[in-house]
Amino acid sequence: MNRHIDATRKTFQAPTHPPPFFGLRGSHFDQYHSAAVGCIAMWMFLLHASVFATASPIIVDGEFTDWPSIDNTGPGLVGAASHSDVFLLLTLDGSPVNLQGLDEPMTLRLDWDNRADTGIPNTGGVDIEVMFSPRRRGVAVRTAKMEQGSWDSVDLVFAPTVANNRFEIRLPRTLPKGGPSVETQVGWQLDSGKSDMTSGTLKLRPLHNAPKPALKTAIPPTKDGVVRVMTWNLEFGNVLKQAPVVRRILKAVQPHIVLFQELEPDQTAEAIKDVLGATGDQWTVEFSPFGGRIRSGIASRLPAKSVAAFKNIKRRGESHGHVRAAALEVDVPGGARVLAVSTHLKCCGSVGGPEDMKRIAEVTAIRRAVEAAEENRDFQGLIIGGDLNLVGGRLPLEMLIEDGESLIAELETPASLAIIDAWQPDGRGRQTWQKSGSSFSPGRLDYIVVSSRTLEPTFSIVIDTLDLPELALRGMDLVRTDTRRASDHLPVIVDLQPITPTK
Repeated sequence: MNRHIDATRKTFQAPTHPPPFFGLRGSHFDQYHSAAVGCIAMWMFLLHASVFATASPIIVDGEFTDWPSIDNTGPGLVGAASHSDVFLLLTLDGSPVNLQGLDEPMTLRLDWDNRADTGIPNTGGVDIEVMFSPRRRGVAVRTAKMEQGSWDSVDLVFAPTVANNRFEIRLPRTLPKGGPSVETQVGWQLDSGKSDMTSGTLKLRPLHNAPKPALKTAIPPTKDGVVRVMTWNLEFGNVLKQAPVVRRILKAVQPHIVLFQELEPDQTAEAIKDVLGATGDQWTVEFSPFGGRIRSGIASRLPAKSVAAFKNIKRRGESHGHVRAAALEVDVPGGARVLAVSTHLKCCGSVGGPEDMKRIAEVTAIRRAVEAAEENRDFQGLIIGGDLNLVGGRLPLEMLIEDGESLIAELETPASLAIIDAWQPDGRGRQTWQKSGSSFSPGRLDYIVVSSRTLEPTFSIVIDTLDLPELALRGMDLVRTDTRRASDHLPVIVDLQPITPTK
């Protein structure tokens, strides 16, 4: 079984999404019926709502483990509300889809105050419309106060980014700009572009628990023997273009290994070392081949060497199909030799499309390169991280981790690499990409996977200075807008303790 490791909460999580496969990218939504029949059914409903009210908070992470009785949820809409937010679980019929890459637009209309005399004119009381793939991509919103806006105009977040049949959505309980507030129920319509339209009234179940912050104070320094790894896509060369901000964040985090993406052609190792010097150490820097206008890089302030197998990494059968993957052989505390890889998979597209196929080919090339590197050197640990651009299917990630431990070790029982599940500071999600005003909503694009047999995660976090508590911001000597200025991607950090593998 593939494993997710939540290093902040120190739990192991099995994935709950359906297995990835390629299907149609459109969507068909059958009518969802929910009725309480007789006294027994009403008693069961009240009992279920009571359990739900005291359950764990809902976190928009695309895992769905915090929704009760999810296995019994058919196509339709389920809802819950905390004191500040409304959560919707949208379940669709048919093949898995990308909500921001549908063949035809799908619109979710919500009557926030259950009043026909308010809301968007001539809609019968609709207060907010969420339009998925309005032009076959992205998301847009509409309210009585705004003809069309981006996700951040109403603080909309949903997950997962990869194709699925289920999506959890978060909206504020009170809509911005003097909009209405939700009480206990919401009227809704779902128009999937087909001839029929699904609608109903949704009773919101109360949530009394709030997510616990993942970070309250400054990031703790690493303990002796622990290796801190950071992956960071610094949009179009911002490692140098926003050098003062990048230095400030590096100084606060103090990583031992940094996995960079989106380095530009004229950005040299010496220039990047100058930025990395904010940590006060000497660094080794290695680059990937170019993939278009950008490339990836990797840096280590631990003893490190280049890896020949990654020098000219390409997709199989393509003379110009270079893969943006850079690698270093790193000597970690305790004497272990670790292979660390920084990668940036193909952007854009949707499930089953050509971009998805290219991501799969790139992952295959990375696995081949890891195997080739292992033939020349005996590695005791493996770290792969970067911008995986999972906006299509989940298959590229599954292929990357599947039986990944066996890439560097001979095992009697196959074991997959572990996915590090890092949280944003407020503990409300795992989004690693967000851009104000964008036609795409925040999502989880950046990942770190590790050989957990030999590298035990002890701490992880997604650094978003917009969400950092004031105490943490001051303790790290950061500015509230730092991560937003540096890039549209957020730094993902994990601390790894080298351990002796179990037999």
